[in-house]
Amino acid sequence: MPYKELYEFAQTLSVPMSRNSLRDKAISIAGLAKVAHVRTEMDLGVTRGLWLTPTNTDHHLVKQHGGHVIVTGRDLNRCWERMVYTKELMHLFDDEPGRASSADDFDSLLAEFASQGPIERSPQMTSEIVALWRALAVLCPEAQRQEFAAERKAVTVDDYEIALRLRIPQNHVPRLFSPTFDRMLAEIV
Repeated sequence: MPYKELYEFAQTLSVPMSRNSLRDKAISIAGLAKVAHVRTEMDLGVTRGLWLTPTNTDHHLVKQHGGHVIVTGRDLNRCWERMVYTKELMHLFDDEPGRASSADDFDSLLAEFASQGPIERSPQMTSEIVALWRALAVLCPEAQRQEFAAERKAVTVDDYEIALRLRIPQNHVPRLFSPTFDRMLAEIV
């Protein structure tokens, strides 16, 4: 499983994790030459970033960069950009049904995010959820996560301090210590 190789690589790195090291290893695992990164104006209330694949041949950024492109909102702070970038990079490991490879797929995914009622989850929405957990798992190696958990339990560190040390948004820190994290980690690795 390709993601497992990236996860194991991340376990050898120290925090804060080098985004470029993760990118370079992920690109190597996927057998790609590069993944472009573009910062642009975005309505951050709608989306903070997106992943464009070469199959999205109508998109001007794919035409311009000739391949995979990660797009992040220009107005994101450093921690948010790092998290969004890494989460979008995790789409390298999606299977075909999980890819939103067209404008219509992306519009459907945005509509699913905005849905208020219970709906059956699309493969693309499942991919988004998995990408988030994958990103968290590589941005916080397991040994460091366990150390943070002990410090957190002893109340010698709070979520803000953990966020600063990992350079991720504070609102994602509780996910690292939730029972869902262990379950998702078992599924994705």
